Amino acid sequence: MPRPNENVEKNSFFKDKVNFNTVTACLFFAFSIILLVIIPDQIAKPKLLMGRSLMGLKPTLFPYIAATILLFLSIWYFAISFGLKETNLFCQLDRAGVINVSVSLVVFLGYALLMIPLGFIVSSILVMFILSSFFGNKNVLLGLSVSIILPITVYYTFTRLLNVSLPEFPFF
Repeated sequence: MPRPNENVEKNSFFKDKVNFNTVTACLFFAFSIILLVIIPDQIAKPKLLMGRSLMGLKPTLFPYIAATILLFLSIWYFAISFGLKETNLFCQLDRAGVINVSVSLVVFLGYALLMIPLGFIVSSILVMFILSSFFGNKNVLLGLSVSIILPITVYYTFTRLLNVSLPEFPFF
């Protein structure tokens, strides 16, 4: 029969050792496992020419490497998380901080959803202008010009110089 103090000792272990970092490590571990499971279904198979692939490397190679590294790092993070004595600073966020993070997350979700229908350039212009205005840019002309010039420069650098495909502008 367990002694009455054993349950208190077990609960105090979890209260003293399990912290925000431990929970974060577990979430990263679960995320990496999910990535490793869904990668084959999310990445299109390369086209074949006469039964042979046109590419030397499989398109799933880099995502597998990244997910595997994330898996090992999350295990390492979990192992060291019990010794970390950091306070959870998310609990100390004031209302303005919560609003800033929430608005940013909503805007980035909209960015991800609008990327294909509007293309990289238009959706990037919208996101940059909305966030710069929200975070206090008073000069509308400067915000608009940076929001237009930077995505166009990035788009042409990636598509023309680096041969990386980005979602195209749908109107031409």
